[in-house]
Amino acid sequence: MTTMIDHTALQQDMPQIRPAMSSSVGLGTRAVLVSSAVAVGAGAALTASPTAASGLTGAVVAAGAVTALAANWSTCGMSVAGVVVAPKQPGRKGSSTPVRRLAWHATGSIMTGSVTGALIGAVGGAVLGTVPIAPMLGVWAALALAYGLHELGLVSMPTPMRRQQLPRHLRRSMEPWKVSLLFGAIIGPGFLIYIRSSAYYLMALGVAAAGSPVLGAALFVAVSLGRCMPSALAIVHTHRGGSMPGFLSLMCVVDRRVQALTGAVLVGLSVFAGITLA
Repeated sequence: MTTMIDHTALQQDMPQIRPAMSSSVGLGTRAVLVSSAVAVGAGAALTASPTAASGLTGAVVAAGAVTALAANWSTCGMSVAGVVVAPKQPGRKGSSTPVRRLAWHATGSIMTGSVTGALIGAVGGAVLGTVPIAPMLGVWAALALAYGLHELGLVSMPTPMRRQQLPRHLRRSMEPWKVSLLFGAIIGPGFLIYIRSSAYYLMALGVAAAGSPVLGAALFVAVSLGRCMPSALAIVHTHRGGSMPGFLSLMCVVDRRVQALTGAVLVGLSVFAGITLA
């Protein structure tokens, strides 16, 4: 049976779905994470002494790396893991294995993600090409700091994500490999579904500021591959005798810890970018 979570609950940070940040990651632990990230960010900036342009590229690449991790632990990641790993229901057309479905999912996500990243880079280059890098990096650093603290649960910022989940009815109306491919294609651009992680939007803003289609395509492909992680781990988990409900419950616990780590990294990147401008 494919594990599902109620659509209404998906749209809220409900304790029965995900524990609150305060109960998952203590304030002291979050303070240590932030202090460590600040030290690493400052050390990297002082050691490398990057220019504004190279500093922007480095910060955006790092934001893409943390996005590849952070964007997974959400309700869509749980839904996809259920689609890819759960056995095919009796009577449904098609035959496939979890590994093949994961490959189809990755293919769909890479196809649309790479195009989206390239377009963001191209449009950003055309629109922001005459704007100096330094002020754009300054704005990016300020946003990274604000949303890093937001991810850590220390401040509250407006979140731009679209509160829309993957279409559930496709699970019952299409062959499993087609569902996996289509879900990947929908997830690839990122902006068509619910993405709770602020790092995703900071990555996209950074790609636009850098104005590089190649960088955009590369980062969005990296995120597409990273977002296959929950399904890959679920395959390993079930092959070792574990259950999907148990795996999804574990994801809900891991979710907040990854969110705290993401927030700390964003704060560290804001320090890195700020020192670069100094």
